[in-house]
This record gives sequence, structure tokens and C-alpha cells, in this order.
Amino acid sequence: MAVLGLGAMGGSLARALSVLEPGVRVVGWSPREEERRAALDVGAVAAAPSDWQEAVAEADLVVLAAPLSASCDLFAGVAEATSSGATLSDVASLKAPVARAATSAGAEARWVGSHPMTGSEESGFAASRADLYEGARVWTVAHPAAEDRVPRVQSLWRALRARPESIDADEHDRLMALASHLPQLTSNALAAVLREGGVLPTRLGPGGADMTRLAASGSAMWRDIFEHASPELVAGLRALAREAAKVADLVEAGDLDGVEELMNATRAWSRPE
Repeated sequence: MAVLGLGAMGGSLARALSVLEPGVRVVGWSPREEERRAALDVGAVAAAPSDWQEAVAEADLVVLAAPLSASCDLFAGVAEATSSGATLSDVASLKAPVARAATSAGAEARWVGSHPMTGSEESGFAASRADLYEGARVWTVAHPAAEDRVPRVQSLWRALRARPESIDADEHDRLMALASHLPQLTSNALAAVLREGGVLPTRLGPGGADMTRLAASGSAMWRDIFEHASPELVAGLRALAREAAKVADLVEAGDLDGVEELMNATRAWSRPE
């Protein structure tokens, strides 16, 4: 198996695979020499060549764990450099762009995309850990021509104690716009308000710390994702602004019944029976 990208996601995948019984031989690649060396030092990979073509040459399964745009850019080359029997996957948080790259490369029958619903605010191999995927839902996406490869990819995630579930690429990306990307920018917006109000992170209680945790996420990865931002994300941000304005009006008017009604409704949503 080849893992292209040894940051938090790819590094964690390599670490988790390296301790499986029976073991999987993992070859890792990163454009950063220090990450390749670190993965070798901890035994996460059996080899870490400086050339990604060498890394994928004998792979039965290749997982693109680079940022979204880089994974899309690599796809055609990886498809050409691997055998027709090799399955291609990825861990990008948007699936439609990768699906288009697979189709453009003529490899849609070999691609089963993955999106683990987990991660880290930190980046690089130093942020990786072997248990990152335990208990995580992993969305899998495949072209109908690749359906016979889905069980293999899903069995890999189950071996890592994750919970794979199939989904359509466009449906997945609409869901992520609201379930992942909107919370990220909401956390950034809240942190900006707190910063402008002179509130230091060390002064936050547990709730404030929880709500601003995502504000520490690296901007490079998210810039890459927002390059492919969907209309659903923009609509979600506008809806959030309108809801915040309504709450401000309730508080300003002293309408405690209205605030309580809102809180009861959201409590019921967050704790369904």
C-alpha cells in the first residue's frame, strides 16, 4: 500500500496500518524530507522514497493524502504509474473534485474515495497518531464502475476501527458544506469577535474553548478547500448571520421567552430521543 502525503491524515493512516495484524507493507511519500524521515524513524512506513512514482510502483492500493488540489493534480500521474489492478483512493474532505479528476484520468473504475470525519487542528507528521480513525465515520464514494472495489476499501477502514458508509459525491459535498465547513468558519468568526473584544483564549471557559477549538486550524488546508466552496456554504453563512441577528434582537428586547424557546428547540435537536 502507498500513502502519498504524510501529514496528520496520511501519517495517521500509515501509523495505524503499521500496527495491524497481519501487517500491511506501507510505502509512504511526502514532498518534505523531514516527514519521510520521521515516518521511517517511528516505523510507520517500510520505505519512504523521495520519488512518488517509486512509492506507488508496486502498490495494490494507493491513498492520496495530500491537500485537495494537490491530490487532484497527482491523480492522472498516479493512475498512469500504477497497474490496472491497483485501487486508488484518497482522504480529501470534498469528493466531487476528486471524482472529476478520476474521470478525467480515465480511472473512475479504479477509484473509491474516502473522507474520514476526523482530523487535527495541527498539521504535519508530528500531528499524526495511530488511533486517529478509531470510531470515526468514513464516507466512501465510488463511480458505479468501481462498486466491486468498495468492499475492499471499506474493509480497510473497518480494520482501523472506523465506520465506513457509502454516499454520493455531490450529496457528500453538500453535507460537508453545512456539517464541516460552516462550523469551521463559525469558529473563526467567533474567535474574531472575542479577539476584537480583548478576550484572551486563556480567559475562556470550557464552552468557549470548545467553540473556538477549530479557530486554531491551519489556513492553508482550508484555503484549498474553500477554493471549491459550494453555494450551500455561502447560504449557510448567510442563514447563520440572520439567526444571530434574530438572537441579538431577542436579547436587546429582553424577550427571555423567545431566547428560552430557541434554546429549548436547539436542545431538542442536539439531544434527539
